Amino acid sequence: MKRSTLSVVIGLIQYGTFSIETSLMAPFFPTKGYEKGLSKLVVGLVSAAFPLANMIGVPVLLTFVRPTDIYFMFFAGPIVSAISFMCFGLLQYGPNGISFGIMAFSCMFTAGLGAAINFSSLYVVLTLAKKEWEKQIGPLLEAAFGTGVVIGPPLGSLLYGVGGYTLPFVASGVFQLIIALSAKCIIEEKPVKDDEKAPTVMFYLKFLSKPFIIYVMICIMLSSSMFGVIDTTMGPHLSETFGLTEEVIGFVFLGFGITYALAGVLFGILVDKGQGGRVFVVCSFLLPMSLLLLYLSTVYNELNLISVNVIGLGLIGINVAGAFVPGYILLEKFSLQYEMGDLNAAKMFAGFAICLSYGFGGLFGPIVIGGYTFQEIGFSNTMLTQIFSLLIGCICVLIMIIYKGLLNPFYHYNEENEPLNKTS
Repeated sequence: MKRSTLSVVIGLIQYGTFSIETSLMAPFFPTKGYEKGLSKLVVGLVSAAFPLANMIGVPVLLTFVRPTDIYFMFFAGPIVSAISFMCFGLLQYGPNGISFGIMAFSCMFTAGLGAAINFSSLYVVLTLAKKEWEKQIGPLLEAAFGTGVVIGPPLGSLLYGVGGYTLPFVASGVFQLIIALSAKCIIEEKPVKDDEKAPTVMFYLKFLSKPFIIYVMICIMLSSSMFGVIDTTMGPHLSETFGLTEEVIGFVFLGFGITYALAGVLFGILVDKGQGGRVFVVCSFLLPMSLLLLYLSTVYNELNLISVNVIGLGLIGINVAGAFVPGYILLEKFSLQYEMGDLNAAKMFAGFAICLSYGFGGLFGPIVIGGYTFQEIGFSNTMLTQIFSLLIGCICVLIMIIYKGLLNPFYHYNEENEPLNKTS
């Protein structure tokens, strides 16, 4: 295998370690948090710390860090994150109550900052490593993220059964450190120009007021909130309803992870073929319908089965991927239509807007829905509340269908900043 190809592979594995670490805690952390004296709301706050750090860190780093620092960021980020996750696992031996909550939040927030440091340089480093794969890097990253979501929950359950709460975090942290050191040895640092001034946050913010960009960001936020909702509610629900142990719950999450990973790859291919708008529309409408199955399983005894929950999670995984994957090209398309001017600036803005949307979704899902709502009105009504919130995204999609021809095919932009297939 060529060094350039191996560099991309190790970079993708490194990216996947972040989704492994954040998803492996879903089967058992909520229950452990309750045992340590945390409320469901505080458990949601801890789960939200990672995306909150991403939301703050990535835009700031994209704006203020010099291009020549990208390799340092690429290698340093996973090290910060790995150490933070290992510390998170060691909190089992710390105090209970609010002290545990503060330390857990701090560890997760620091891990999120480590991820933000890496994410801010990831795309550039991988495209420099293998320039001819530039168009494939996005779908490959989505596949790596999805693979991590597949591996994380069952791995967490397995390690939890073997060594208790601490082992999953220490083991995943050590693995991430090994991958980071391997990446340092394998990836060749190529010269990077430092003569271009990065766009400022204010430059990005003026485009956030544009209506169709807001509509896309709302849809991405709502779809990404499903990660936090599932992480904070499904484990306790499966434990209380079916008596499943933490060692088993992670395998139920496979329904979500496998379909998300496979659908992410398929939808990435469809986006490259100009079908991103159609994928976005169909999955945005089907996502609340998928969640409806979980709600109905709590209402009708005939549907109150583990298999129904697995199917429901699988359908949610497909539609979350379909509402999330095309977001980048939609934001790129609309920002250029709003006279962003430069293609590279549009690409950077799309990344900025996605990080912002993912961050808000990471706060809304585990805190508002999976935290406060779940605590106050239980699992069934929480699912119903989330369904109604997803319908807001459906309204945004309808507006874009009417005014932006979202069902028309469209493609990536060329170097002259023109769409390869113009649409209205």
